[in-house]
Amino acid sequence: MSVAPRPLRGPGALAAALFGLLLAFPFVGRAVLSSDGGEVLAETLGLFVTGRLEAPTTPPEYIDPSFPPAPPLHSRYGFFPSLLMVPFVAAVWPLRGAAGAAAVDAGIALAWPVGTALSGLAFLRLARVLRPGASPLWAAAFLAATPLWPYASDSFFEPWSGAGLAAAAAIALAPREGEGAGRALAAALLFGAGCWLKPVLWVTAPVLVLAAALARREREGAGRFVALLLGGLGAALAVALAVNLVRNGRLGDFGYGYTSLPFVTSLGTGPLGLLLLPCRGLLVYAPLVLLAALPGLRKAPLAAKVLCLGAPLVLALVSGRWYGWHGGSAWGPRYLVPVLALAVAPAVLAARRAALAGVALGVLLNLPGVLVSPGAWLSYVERLAPPPGAAWPERGGERISEDARLSPLYGHPWLLARSLGLALPAPWLSGGAREGVAPPTASQYLSPRLLRAVLGLSSIRPVVPNILYRTALAALARGVPGLAPLYAREALRIDPGHRPAADLLRQLGAPGARGDGTPGRE
Repeated sequence: MSVAPRPLRGPGALAAALFGLLLAFPFVGRAVLSSDGGEVLAETLGLFVTGRLEAPTTPPEYIDPSFPPAPPLHSRYGFFPSLLMVPFVAAVWPLRGAAGAAAVDAGIALAWPVGTALSGLAFLRLARVLRPGASPLWAAAFLAATPLWPYASDSFFEPWSGAGLAAAAAIALAPREGEGAGRALAAALLFGAGCWLKPVLWVTAPVLVLAAALARREREGAGRFVALLLGGLGAALAVALAVNLVRNGRLGDFGYGYTSLPFVTSLGTGPLGLLLLPCRGLLVYAPLVLLAALPGLRKAPLAAKVLCLGAPLVLALVSGRWYGWHGGSAWGPRYLVPVLALAVAPAVLAARRAALAGVALGVLLNLPGVLVSPGAWLSYVERLAPPPGAAWPERGGERISEDARLSPLYGHPWLLARSLGLALPAPWLSGGAREGVAPPTASQYLSPRLLRAVLGLSSIRPVVPNILYRTALAALARGVPGLAPLYAREALRIDPGHRPAADLLRQLGAPGARGDGTPGRE
């Protein structure tokens, strides 16, 4: 006799619904929002256009010693991010002609809430290792009260890496009686997968191994587990190095092609900025860490102390020395997002009042990061003329990361307030800076697709046809003209009104050119 499954009830159903709503709310529907994501996606699309996981890249106008150009046929961000995008493109590619550009973009854009969801669920698993029976609502709290939330729509791979690291940490900190080789190898594979996407994370591997050893120091078979974990991590690293050798010609070339890595930022700027300072600091963007996780860490076992405190500190020290330590236009301390779950997990051990305060404050701080596109604020700041006699960095990423007056934590609410008719002070203007462009309006900065529809704002234009068209131009510039018609045809198939692609096909004398006279795309 079969028994029908019971419907979800109680806290589990509430937690699942809230978690799903939080993931869905930021959804923009555009395949990628960042240049990083666009470069990765171009290579993934190459697999479907030419049958090879590669795509011509635009030759640089000049070589920036701090930011070498992408290889001629590959994304500079490595093989694994492009591979990760394959199932999301594959799900919509057969329907691309009938579904249209907006649907293609929306299908590919699911990669970002999926990665964020996995990061949240891995956090919950880790939290329950520290406190068995922790409420499932903690997954929603972690998502909404930390800088992870805006990444549900932005096109970066840090949340995916964070899911792997948190899941590996949960295994490392939770020894079981008679655990076999499978758990050690699973932890190594999960951790390695996170590092495949973000190679700098390998610097935290010793902390994971030490924590696993401490968690099992009084258990039989501890040495075997640690040895298997080390072996698995070594195998995962060997896979990454072998891919580098085959793809880029050198074991240590993860895609950037550096002869010397530019870890050049001072300790007082990068590491301190990622941890403490108001423009990018983890303790500012995730007040749960300061109000609950650090106090809760006192109740955690030694292994958890080592891992949950050590890994974020090590990563901040290394990533903070990177020349672009701030992560560009992304919200908050982007390079610490992979260890965000580790830093926050001890909050489940803190007093309830402290945890609730951290969650409430975190939601207030991070909601503007969901509502306002980070690129809108950065573009406005980048065009500000500095006060007379002042020297501001040329790039907007540095400006919004090094000058507290220009912090996104204030800039995003400032833009929202303007749209509501509220005049908040503009300390950069009162300090003598001059606007190069007017501040963006709601139609230019408002990010969530749902809100744009409710307010009658136009939807954000799809980007996949533009990526295909620009890849066609790159093929011409790279001396592989035979590829250009393939990419231009696909751009036109997805968006029949894409006039630049139609014009390019006519110029090339290639069949398949068509256009309906609609305005061209940017």
